[in-house]
Amino acid sequence: MLACLLVWGISAHAAVNKIPVESGIELQAGESRTVTIASDDVLEIGWTAVQKTRCTMHCVEAVDKSGGYEYAIATDIGASMKYTPKDGKIVIEYRNKAADHAVTIDIYKTERVCDAEACAFLGRADKDGHWMVYKIGEFKSIETSKDGSYSTISGVTVAGKEFTSKFVWWSDDNNGLFSCYKWIEKYLSEGTPISEYAPYVLAGKSLEDDRTVMQSVDTCAPKAPNFGASEESVF
Repeated sequence: MLACLLVWGISAHAAVNKIPVESGIELQAGESRTVTIASDDVLEIGWTAVQKTRCTMHCVEAVDKSGGYEYAIATDIGASMKYTPKDGKIVIEYRNKAADHAVTIDIYKTERVCDAEACAFLGRADKDGHWMVYKIGEFKSIETSKDGSYSTISGVTVAGKEFTSKFVWWSDDNNGLFSCYKWIEKYLSEGTPISEYAPYVLAGKSLEDDRTVMQSVDTCAPKAPNFGASEESVF
């Protein structure tokens, strides 16, 4: 079965702001520094190695010391990760793993602003959603936004139910991998026989109070008769 599959966390045609936390932190070989950030909310925090001579190994390691599992990430040029606070603070230990040279890092908080056309009708990221599966028997039309972030698709499900719904391909991160809508456009423009793509499955997250908007598509697959889904999740 030919299938396109993409799973991503909201993360680019997006406005990404890096807000300095601490800059110019110099860590000697083997040295560690602990940084505490007051917050009651989950934050995306990262660092960038800024010394003149680039590391030749994953020299900087960041370890979550907030409490609980100590998630760690190590790279040579920098990275970011989402941290969950405990008791109103996030605690991160930065360590220079190099044995023979110092490193200098800048630490920052990341704010991502969704500015895709699809963002106009997306629900809140923290709102509960419902896994929804469209088992499509025939496509009737597709209209895609100029930035390719979503398409309005109409058609008929395998159960004979007509629909017109919006399908979001990306929100604040266009990674260029999701081309489902291009295949659907091709089916319609070339008059592809239904038998060559049906049943076509589009699955993802839909808000409970608006089932005509697939807030994030994580699966698109042509000729998928055995795609499993609970009865209540099928549109």
